[in-house]
Amino acid sequence: MVKKNLAMLILFMLIVSLPATAGEFKQWLKSQYEAEHYQQETFALEDPKGDAFLMRKLDQVPTKLIQALVKGSYPQAEIQKEKELKALEESMKDKAGFKIGKTVPIDIDRLINKCREIILSYHPHITPVLGEEHRWSPEAKRYLAYGFWHRLGRHVFRKQKEFPSPLFFRSKLFLLLACGWTSRYAVTGQERALTERIMRYPDGKLQLHHMFMESYVLNRGNIYLTMLTAENVLAGDPYRIDRENDPVQKKLAYLRHDTVQMGDNYGAWYHFFGIGMYAIVRTGLVSRSVAEIESLGSLVLEGADKQEDYINRYGAIFGKKFRKMLKDETWKQPLALDESTDYMLPNPALAGAGKELPPAEKH
Repeated sequence: MVKKNLAMLILFMLIVSLPATAGEFKQWLKSQYEAEHYQQETFALEDPKGDAFLMRKLDQVPTKLIQALVKGSYPQAEIQKEKELKALEESMKDKAGFKIGKTVPIDIDRLINKCREIILSYHPHITPVLGEEHRWSPEAKRYLAYGFWHRLGRHVFRKQKEFPSPLFFRSKLFLLLACGWTSRYAVTGQERALTERIMRYPDGKLQLHHMFMESYVLNRGNIYLTMLTAENVLAGDPYRIDRENDPVQKKLAYLRHDTVQMGDNYGAWYHFFGIGMYAIVRTGLVSRSVAEIESLGSLVLEGADKQEDYINRYGAIFGKKFRKMLKDETWKQPLALDESTDYMLPNPALAGAGKELPPAEKH
């Protein structure tokens, strides 16, 4: 009986690994022995070709994660060069007496007030809507039911290099955010325009509400696309080694509460918008769980960073409160006199040295 079942399993794997007759989706899925990335060219909430390439690329993630843990470096980065740059950065931090901040840098209620103020300033010409998220195409949804076994058969018979990853019917958006790939597989079509607007700001002066406002106007009030466009611009290449030299990164105000401005400001920005976006389209419990998982992953790969934990968690809180504001339509209410919008909290570490962060700029 055992031999019969084993023979049937092998036969099934052989069948599913044979050339497909199910159309273009499987042809895209089988078009390469080793998975390659794909770049979505135009805005499309459903993209069968992108889904096929994404599933193959996701098969590489477990192996790359193991390599990251063993070698102490991120996947997709030049390992030796990154180690050298990280060592240089750490020596500079030590020389400057850098210490990770231990206080919350953002008042979320005040940031919600600021976003509300922006929304009201453009209403009724632009009215906020939640928007639809990028999702699996119908072809991909059907394939998810048996895709692991299909790719396993192809791997066993050496028709694809990677051992397949079980996707557990997770949403496309969740997987893209987890891997930092939204800018490849979920474009909005407004990324270039947003980048051009960002570049008009002086270095270090672009605040969170500026990013929200510019993207909100470009996306005509679609909140999902507003947050996603910002995420795509900020995390277009999350594994870039010399990311501090990225012209966009130079425009960003420093969000963290560290003793000196040498922490991972890049990660702070794209984590906040990414997790905030996910919280806007998901329930609070799910988004908060994602934030905690992200913090745990960063702890394993990078080490403890209290400021990054705060950014992740407060990004989820921001998204949850923003979603409630949309649902309850409280964005229509003008700000009361006691509703403040100066959401960037003073940094105690700088205040102790006779310095203090300025409040968020009005616009």
